[in-house]
Amino acid sequence: MTPGFALAFLVGCLQLLWLPDIARGGLLFCLSVVVCFGLSLFHQNFKPLSIAYLLGLLLVLIAVNTQKQQQLTDLEHRILTAVIVDLPVKTPQKTTFTVETNNHEKFLVSHYSAFLNTQKKTSIPDYQPGNQYRFELRLKPPHGTANGVGFDRERWLFRHGIDGIGTIQQAQQVNTLNLDLITSLRLKLNGWRYHLSNVLDRHFPDQRSNALLHALSIGDKSRFESQDHQLFQATGTAHLIAISGLHIGMVAAIGAGFGWFIFWLFPQQRLPRPLLQIICGLSLATMYAGLAGFSVSTQRALIMLAVYGWFKWRRRSAYAWDVWSISLLLVLVIDPLNVLDSGFWLSFWAVAVLIFAFQGRTSHHAKWLDFIKIQWLLLIGMMPLSLLHFGSLKIWAPLVNLIVIPVMTFMFIPALLIMMLVSSLTGYIPEILVRAINLISNLFWSFLDQFSQLDTDALSWSIQGFWPFTLLTLAAVILLLPQAIPQRHWGLLLIPIALWPNTTQLKLGQFKAEILDVGQGTSVLISTQNHHLLYDVGARFPSGFNFADAVIIPLLNLNRINTIDTLILSHKDNDHAGAFPDLAEDIDIGQILSTDGRFKDCVAGQNWVWDDVRFEIISPYNIEPYLKNNSSCVIKISASHTSLLLTGDIEQAVEYRLTQHHPTKIQSDILLIPHHGSNTSSTPEFIATVNPHIAINSSGAYNQFNHPTEQVKAVYESLNIPIIDTQTSGRITLITPKNKHDSFKTVQFRRQNPRIWRR
Repeated sequence: MTPGFALAFLVGCLQLLWLPDIARGGLLFCLSVVVCFGLSLFHQNFKPLSIAYLLGLLLVLIAVNTQKQQQLTDLEHRILTAVIVDLPVKTPQKTTFTVETNNHEKFLVSHYSAFLNTQKKTSIPDYQPGNQYRFELRLKPPHGTANGVGFDRERWLFRHGIDGIGTIQQAQQVNTLNLDLITSLRLKLNGWRYHLSNVLDRHFPDQRSNALLHALSIGDKSRFESQDHQLFQATGTAHLIAISGLHIGMVAAIGAGFGWFIFWLFPQQRLPRPLLQIICGLSLATMYAGLAGFSVSTQRALIMLAVYGWFKWRRRSAYAWDVWSISLLLVLVIDPLNVLDSGFWLSFWAVAVLIFAFQGRTSHHAKWLDFIKIQWLLLIGMMPLSLLHFGSLKIWAPLVNLIVIPVMTFMFIPALLIMMLVSSLTGYIPEILVRAINLISNLFWSFLDQFSQLDTDALSWSIQGFWPFTLLTLAAVILLLPQAIPQRHWGLLLIPIALWPNTTQLKLGQFKAEILDVGQGTSVLISTQNHHLLYDVGARFPSGFNFADAVIIPLLNLNRINTIDTLILSHKDNDHAGAFPDLAEDIDIGQILSTDGRFKDCVAGQNWVWDDVRFEIISPYNIEPYLKNNSSCVIKISASHTSLLLTGDIEQAVEYRLTQHHPTKIQSDILLIPHHGSNTSSTPEFIATVNPHIAINSSGAYNQFNHPTEQVKAVYESLNIPIIDTQTSGRITLITPKNKHDSFKTVQFRRQNPRIWRR
């Protein structure tokens, strides 16, 4: 099999990344059949490639259609019996896990320690994998925010086959489901993982050591603090704390060495040494992957090892590109939705870089020099994907990996395997082993802490679009060519071309407003020609998740914005100001205005002009007493031909005051609906006085408050004012016109970028 066949199959599966719906996928398949048939008649060599492409496209469309048919499309209240199929993630506020029914429906459910909107406490059962429960659930369709930057939760849920997201109202343990053999084995494996997790909790009270051991033994990364995740990103070592190809390869190598030792002790002709090494290596790697729950990354690594082992067993030359292409094809045949996984691209891309850089070239260096060379080649070769997925290229990553990978390979992983073997057999870990693992863990963390101080990114710009990615890939290929090829360093010139800013420069008197999709919260980025204002920052949750890291900072990086000139925190509610500490850690902020006394007071009478755009604070008059929602900072932004009114969470009392005292000031072309569309706001008199052309609402999909309410929508409808909502539109971008003859431009992210996995 040629790599071309596997790549053609991949191209067929790749169509999923841009198809907006199943119907157009079917149309594409029909057109592809016609085109491929014509190409096959034109030249015989196109025939196998056409077949591979059509098979890939057909297989991915079948997988997508199956998943779409199972996903919920509306809110449901359901009583069902299901089994817990993964390790529960526990926090003081809730326990979250995946359940599966007899109909193979998968739901991601959470049991909260207190019911929403009440102070009533509820005890959370000791949920364990394999337990069966009769659940009373409030279910929502899979959903998430849509901003075009950061983590795409809807894509993740779709890729992992989650049919709905639920909140547990009641749970009663039962034992009524008839499970098939594969499911029973999977649950027993998860029970083993749960047992090992409890052993780790008893012997490793230190949070950092405990988190590292959970991640690298049973694949549970939920124990890391948010600052630890930032540390991994800063040092370029995120791949080291996920059980992936690197770790599976390490364990397989240890198993192969064990097989060599057994053959040395008991040599025999029936079982040749190479075959014994393959059996031991694959067996140990499979056991380790099982402890990780056979995650997608471990499945890919096992498939690649199995293909390589098959070549060795058959005593055939294991050409690197053959192993790579067969592994790629098998991974996609087993699950074509792998193309939605960033790990799929990172792993196969990294292996392809190493094959391209080393195949057919004789090394005259020592092994340790080749190891150093590999790290820098990976930095160059992974540049396109690093900038696309992470928004930065860590220039210190090769140096960090040179130190940390040997620590992992020769110290941590062997100690971890011994620990898992001992604990599985005895349920106990000897104290000397606990001390050794703690010592290695502390060494690992100290290295990362030291290198994080040196983090000076050479490239920290996000890229989007086909052409920048293509140019960067071409640059990487040219730079990785053999040294014998002259002038290859000219490939460096393609990098600045690919990273050249593609943003349209605003004119004097123009502004751009980006109403971010931050769920049930608010965050608005206002940009003029030379300045930037951020109005609110969205929420931060007890888990550590926050919209500064998830949305705002990635968007600022994408737009090459390093400094916020003015930050306004309209009031101190979590959904408006919760993510401020996380934002302040990473972004330079000029002045901060707020109404809670922490910073400069945001009170009426303040105004300024940036690039011929006027900013004016209209409310509140003072910050004492603090009136919660009614202390929200109200600001009007006025360009040459368009104005925008940002209202925070003001309620009817403030709306009445503004209507009576400032009827002219609050008149605006665009209105951010007060309080997310609550019944406490949006009086007809206020809306009529503002008299906007459109109203924009910032609310979360399926939020528990039912915002915007039917009553509020009816008020705007009666005044013929259209509503655009972030929960259905995603990020909303407004660009004011350059002259009075034009109208402002509105871009809704979901409508501009429809995808099969999005609502």
